[in-house]
Amino acid sequence: MSDRGSQPETEALNLMPWPRAVDPGIGALQLESAGFTAVFDQEPAEDAREAVVRAVAGLGRAVAGRTSLPDADPVPVRFRLPAAPAGLPGLEEDESYWLAVDDAGIYLEAASVWGAMHGITTLTQLVDDRGRIPHVAIDDGPRYRWRGLLLDPARHFLPADDIRRTLDGMACCKLNVLHLHLTDDQGFRLPVAAFPKLASAEAYTHDELSGIVDHAAARGIRVVPEVDMPGHVTSWLTAYPELGVRQIEPTERFGVHGACLDPTSESVFEVIGAVLDTLVNIFPDPCLHVGGDEVSPGWWSEDPNVRELMAREGLADVRAVQGYFNRRVGRMVAERGRRVVAWDEVMDAGPEPDWIIQAWRGVTQRDRAAASGHPVVFSAPYYLDLHYPADVHYGFDPGAPQQQLLAREDALMDDPRFAHVAGGIRWTRQWRQDAVILETRDEALILGGEACLWSELVNAEVLDLRLWSRLPAVAERLWSAAGTTDPDDMYRRLDAFVDRVLPGADIRLAADTRDRWRALGIDPVWDPLLEMLEPVKWYGRLLGAEALAARLAGTEMPQARPYDLTSPLNRLIDHLPVESRRARALTGLCARADAGDAGTRAELETDIRRWQALPDLAGEAPPDLVPLIGRLVQLGELILERLSGRPVGSDGELDELQVPEGEFMLALPPGLRTWLTSA
Repeated sequence: MSDRGSQPETEALNLMPWPRAVDPGIGALQLESAGFTAVFDQEPAEDAREAVVRAVAGLGRAVAGRTSLPDADPVPVRFRLPAAPAGLPGLEEDESYWLAVDDAGIYLEAASVWGAMHGITTLTQLVDDRGRIPHVAIDDGPRYRWRGLLLDPARHFLPADDIRRTLDGMACCKLNVLHLHLTDDQGFRLPVAAFPKLASAEAYTHDELSGIVDHAAARGIRVVPEVDMPGHVTSWLTAYPELGVRQIEPTERFGVHGACLDPTSESVFEVIGAVLDTLVNIFPDPCLHVGGDEVSPGWWSEDPNVRELMAREGLADVRAVQGYFNRRVGRMVAERGRRVVAWDEVMDAGPEPDWIIQAWRGVTQRDRAAASGHPVVFSAPYYLDLHYPADVHYGFDPGAPQQQLLAREDALMDDPRFAHVAGGIRWTRQWRQDAVILETRDEALILGGEACLWSELVNAEVLDLRLWSRLPAVAERLWSAAGTTDPDDMYRRLDAFVDRVLPGADIRLAADTRDRWRALGIDPVWDPLLEMLEPVKWYGRLLGAEALAARLAGTEMPQARPYDLTSPLNRLIDHLPVESRRARALTGLCARADAGDAGTRAELETDIRRWQALPDLAGEAPPDLVPLIGRLVQLGELILERLSGRPVGSDGELDELQVPEGEFMLALPPGLRTWLTSA
């Protein structure tokens, strides 16, 4: 079964996330069957055996799906596992594994069943399309123990099937926490038997949520539920108005709301108790997220009952009122055997020492929490709804020094890709006002990180497109060594992951995207233009030009936004990838063509000829795209002139090509800026 050959270079392996140590051998193991069977050196516990056997069956399906191998005698995968039961995945798991492939076969040793499953995931990626596995030894384990994804079904409901598919994709890149944001102003997705009016019209059944938990656990993924309070509670108060200090109408708008729970009302804490009881009965994870973010102080500061509470409890201001509320909720969580997770605003009023802080407002909030001894989940650099390309998220290490990460944040304002939203990025510097600079930090306090996909502009139809072009890069940043930082190599492996691995989880980005374009009635003749476009970045889409300007002026609320809960997400902009893969490829082609590669030059010229043909069809173009046709043709002319051997264009000219047209922008000018203007 051995196919001898030259020693493989590690750079040729398409593994994601990249393991901590890879020792390539010589030759490859040629499989003769797409089937596999698990062989154990000692009999593991029954639940561990079932998990491994299920994962090995998945390995076989993946190999069968991308090779022509028959389902003949199964290939043995020899396991060495501890004898202890697997149980449920937890925060302190040892997820390390050792994998070896040589002439004699496939060997996998792991400290837990979860490590074994990660090893099988790596093995799945090693098998090429001809059924060959390179001889290799891999010693691997995660750098961080919290590697998460937040999904937000509170704003746009996400069916359970879509969440299960997302869990399958998460397992492919070794993420291990799904954070479900179940409530917000726009929706309450958790049925609570004692208070039936809380649940929105679209809500999960308890059986659906339990099924999600089971599906996740079988893949080594924890599910951490979040019920946001005392702010973001319009949905609570429209169901039970007595829970607030004012009356309020249901909301369809996005953005911060003034609604707050009444901290003086025992009825509020009775409802919270019923909600917590429901959560702990469904979700076995030791952690429970209670929100705590963006609490608007207006309601509390003007309410006489709250002022009386402040006087009675010695609370100096509304921040202290939130601290009072948080600590009371925290005691209720602890009484139910769970540990509090909360957003970093709770640091304003003395959280309990064992609370886990989720830092979303920059690295200074990470260090503010760590300086107080709190474990931290770092989310600030991993907001996928900002429409940033993968390399931006990839460049932020959860454990990097504060000054290094602040410099990275500041560099975004000078990045030509974000010139149109530089003012908005600058606006976020206000979050540094409580900065704590640590000379030393207990590294163990950084539990890891979590990508967040808030769903104002995301529904089930666009979920995959908004997640999977970038989430694997975040997953690698949370798994791999701090020195694994080459963005070019990351992109090479990311492309392979999207094309070869994700289809095994029923996630097919390229085909699904083009299917969406066709369903919108867009003729394929426009694909050369669509491939060069991206949505505007940061919150340019969500805010719109007027609300963005108002935000920068400090007068955003109650400025109208272009999107609300009723806005259909069924236009081209909704089905346009965040990052143009073709534009990235053309940037590389230009450099190679400039070096004299005739083949790549011909490929470039073919693309440019397609662009040049578009003006003749402009009368049939989607109206939003007509102004961009001329810009793309102009860019093609600049590329051809540059290939003739002389520098062309100017920063100003390229800036004009990069200016958004509505919610669209050309993706290529920033990547070509240096090349076009250089000698």
